Amino acid sequence: MADVTGYRHAAWDTPWWVSPNREQGRFHRPFQSPTQYLCLHPLGPHAELLRHLGAESADDLDTIRLRLWGGKVTLDDLVRIDFDNAGDFGLTPEELVGDDYNPTQAVADDLRNQDRPGLVAPSAALPGTDIVVLFGPRMLSPFLFDPVDPLDQIATAHAAEESQPAPEILPLVRWFGVDHAGVVEWRNTGTAPVFLDPPVMP
Repeated sequence: MADVTGYRHAAWDTPWWVSPNREQGRFHRPFQSPTQYLCLHPLGPHAELLRHLGAESADDLDTIRLRLWGGKVTLDDLVRIDFDNAGDFGLTPEELVGDDYNPTQAVADDLRNQDRPGLVAPSAALPGTDIVVLFGPRMLSPFLFDPVDPLDQIATAHAAEESQPAPEILPLVRWFGVDHAGVVEWRNTGTAPVFLDPPVMP
């Protein structure tokens, strides 16, 4: 499979962790081995940041600026976990995108113990899109060059500076404490939704 480009917001001079994350995330525990998160849709980092800030109104957007990065990743060796196969990993679809990180952290622990490099899973913040999770430290490499060490480096571009979140995604963000629209549709139809890009607001 060819590389795909993932997107991430990071306010510092590199988007990648080389030291353990101090705070927990959906697929890592505090001070565990570094864990990298990328969104496979360009609007994903906006949705993730808005969700974590609780910025639910257009007025909030005036105070938020993103440093957006793009990075090339290969999905070949990554474990795919979705609503259809979540049960194979001891998860319900709700737990896979839930606000309680304990179940997904346990799955990530198992994958790390198996020396798996990471996983692909549905986005908790932007239903219908996916995220990539990579275990272990990574470093920045020029975007148009093949990394010298593809296991430790990601071809990366600084894509935008002082970028304001797109207002059209506000009604599409899945907020904490709210049912995940992707799980609801999967329960009702047996098929997970695919994200439709909203029209750009004037």
